[in-house]
Amino acid sequence: MFTVIGYRRSDFTTQDGKRITGYTLFLTYPLAEDDSAGTGCEHIYMTDQKLAMSGYTPHVGDAIEVSYNRFGKPASIYKR
Repeated sequence: MFTVIGYRRSDFTTQDGKRITGYTLFLTYPLAEDDSAGTGCEHIYMTDQKLAMSGYTPHVGDAIEVSYNRFGKPASIYKR
């Protein structure tokens, strides 16, 4: 489970001219391995299309689950 600690609008155009719109989400998670302690952090990019399909709108403080596709890219988000 992740906690949203921030988000930023991040739109861009690909090399072939396709416009991509979405958010960079900044997330934290508890470190649970035997040889670690504290909190880990990372950021992911979610397109507006994936967010809409998930029915999720980013809010600071949300507890979320992220599912990944077979290529290791974020595919959907579920609010807890």
